[in-house]
Amino acid sequence: MHLAAVIAFVIGALIGLYMAVNHFRGVDSGMAFGIVHGLFTVSGIVLLGVGLAYAPALDAWPALWAFLATASVGLFLFYRQMTGKKWPSAVVLIHGGAAIASIAFLLALIWGDNGASRQSEPGVPAATSAADGGGE
Repeated sequence: MHLAAVIAFVIGALIGLYMAVNHFRGVDSGMAFGIVHGLFTVSGIVLLGVGLAYAPALDAWPALWAFLATASVGLFLFYRQMTGKKWPSAVVLIHGGAAIASIAFLLALIWGDNGASRQSEPGVPAATSAADGGGE
């Protein structure tokens, strides 16, 4: 589930990058790109939430909150697009930067989870380190 969320976020980010480049070139990307961008990123949020609900071994709740905060800025930009108002360039940069940081944070949580924080499975002894009296 987490990998599917990352894929959805990356596709959404690529569409968002296209939209941001067009914004800074002074070209309107059109409503369709905004809708598809939003659908991919909302799908990523839903997949991440479902993954956290059914696979709580990966504690990625902070990443979910980061994506929700990023999405709230995206909703502001979408509102501006729907009402025909220009996007503030600073908000576009903040939204894009927050999205990239959120994806990087989620990837760090996924790749950084080597199982050390999980309980050992029943019947399997927990790994010990030299600091707690085990190991070499």
